[in-house]
Amino acid sequence: MRQMRMAAYALAVTLTLSGLALAQRVRDDDDYDRGRYPNAAQTEQYGYQNGYRDGLQKGRHEGRENDPGDFRSREWQNASDGYQSWMGPFEAFRHGYREGYREGFEAGLR
Repeated sequence: MRQMRMAAYALAVTLTLSGLALAQRVRDDDDYDRGRYPNAAQTEQYGYQNGYRDGLQKGRHEGRENDPGDFRSREWQNASDGYQSWMGPFEAFRHGYREGYREGFEAGLR
């Protein structure tokens, strides 16, 4: 009986600590907005350029098919095409990518 209690206690401690670690990681991903990363603006620009290129290509395709549909494709959802860790925080890249993709898609439809 004592072993079962100890196992349950160990499991509870492990789950609690893993939850705290996950919360810390999520908070760190959002810190780029507060200027924690000096290259976040550059990272966002990398994302914008990659997203614009991909969105423009998709918009042109949809324009040729006469199906302007929604720009929120799988690429837009993932927002990771072209990302490299040396660029900086992924969330900054993702933000720029999605904005660039949307604008590129709209430009490609014209």
